[in-house]
Amino acid sequence: MFKHVLDNTFKILLRQRALMFWSLLFPIILGLFFKLAFGNLNEKLMLDPINVLVNEELYEDENITSFFNNIEDEKILNIIKVKNSKDIKLEDHIAYIRDVDDVVVKSEGLKSSIVTSVMNSFIQNRDTIFRILESNPNANINDLIGINDYIKDESNKNMNLVNTFFYTLIGMQALYGYTWGMFVIYQYEANLSTVAKRNVMSPSSIKTRLISALSVAWFINTVVLIITILVLKFLLNVEFGNNYIGLTILILLSSLCGVSFGTLIATGIKGDVNKKSGIGVGLTMLMSFMAGMMVSDIKILIQRNVPILNKINPVAIITDALYSMYYYSDLTRFYQNIMYLALVTFVFIVLTIIFTRGKRYEHL
Repeated sequence: MFKHVLDNTFKILLRQRALMFWSLLFPIILGLFFKLAFGNLNEKLMLDPINVLVNEELYEDENITSFFNNIEDEKILNIIKVKNSKDIKLEDHIAYIRDVDDVVVKSEGLKSSIVTSVMNSFIQNRDTIFRILESNPNANINDLIGINDYIKDESNKNMNLVNTFFYTLIGMQALYGYTWGMFVIYQYEANLSTVAKRNVMSPSSIKTRLISALSVAWFINTVVLIITILVLKFLLNVEFGNNYIGLTILILLSSLCGVSFGTLIATGIKGDVNKKSGIGVGLTMLMSFMAGMMVSDIKILIQRNVPILNKINPVAIITDALYSMYYYSDLTRFYQNIMYLALVTFVFIVLTIIFTRGKRYEHL
């Protein structure tokens, strides 16, 4: 029975051309527009070093001094040392680095994000070295220096902030998987459709058939994500890094999150299918906007003022997971995002179970 439902559901879902367009073709088309609009933006940004002011007191630390020298050699930043002051005026400079974790920017923008990312890179890798020394005080210093050399060698690759727009696109596409989850629920909730009434009257276990059908929805959404990532990587030259195991885990979890989001909408919101579809699209686009798809600075503003929103927004979580996996050599932040995404997905599933549990129908 399980295999029979799998085969039938697979055939039914593949016939849904509208769902296939919005879940697969639309994000790819949008990615092509992104490439046309932002394709050369990163090269333009990196043409000249970014002018920044740096507190001269930071140069008392030889590690920071070495880091800044490497950054200048890579022509990422053009550093001017100044005395520390609370009244620094940023006229011809993008930012003032008062401390490694205290960066004052002139205005929000991609260049400001680059400066912030550079300092975050230093903090992340400094903390990595500290953890290694704490666990193994006799660690080979040359190995630790090798970590810094790796960071330096990879810095130009890591500065490609245009990738972030495509990462947000992947997050949006994963949530568009709600259409598959919602469609399946409409096949098995007796109060939602005529087909569901027939399925409920079937002598076989409704739970078994529903789980198998949702498994198909999860599989299709996963394949859709994989196809899109392959198109972005090999056709549009979007980088995702070399952590294929981490990427696979993220794809599977993101796909499940999207499908469970759809089951929650179908069971938890009253109204016809058009109303629920509209709510699904609206919520997905709102989460994409908050993740920085339309305005890149929005996510930064949310992180500074209401950081909890970035931890419960699936699109923002997926975007940050892809970014941190590609950008940082330390995967701590990536696994934190995996944990947040797993928690959000778990909440979606639990709420779906609560809304569907114990339903009885007097008339079908």
